[in-house]
Amino acid sequence: MTVMKVTLKENKTKSDVEILIEYPEMSETVTRIERAVRSVDNAVRCLDDDGNICLIRVSDIFYFESVEKQIFVYTKDKVYRAELQLYQYAETLYSFGFEQISKSCILNLNTLLSVKPIFNSKMEALLENGEKVLISRNFISVIKRRLEKML
Repeated sequence: MTVMKVTLKENKTKSDVEILIEYPEMSETVTRIERAVRSVDNAVRCLDDDGNICLIRVSDIFYFESVEKQIFVYTKDKVYRAELQLYQYAETLYSFGFEQISKSCILNLNTLLSVKPIFNSKMEALLENGEKVLISRNFISVIKRRLEKML
């Protein structure tokens, strides 16, 4: 495993934040770092409980779930209604670490703490906020491959 050094430097002459990632050789870890950094500047348009439009940073989203033909966006402690279809989020957010884990759920793998096998050849994913979501057996092999790449 590579040791990562992080340096923060305030520079009042700069008008923008600049991030430089130096690495000895390109790897999946470097790619994940780049995606994580880029996800901070990307947002998903959602609706709150009152119908107000909200922009939720991609990095703050834990998962998307389809329930009775509506798509919901789950963050650490809030739920929003999404404007697009589930497959559209799966396509556009794949590069930021999102992966479909069932017919009705897309998970941000960056929020994943652990997975464990459970009944009926399914797996249970424990997320950073303590929530648990099910990974259906049809998606387990894809998730395993994606997680292996992330290590």
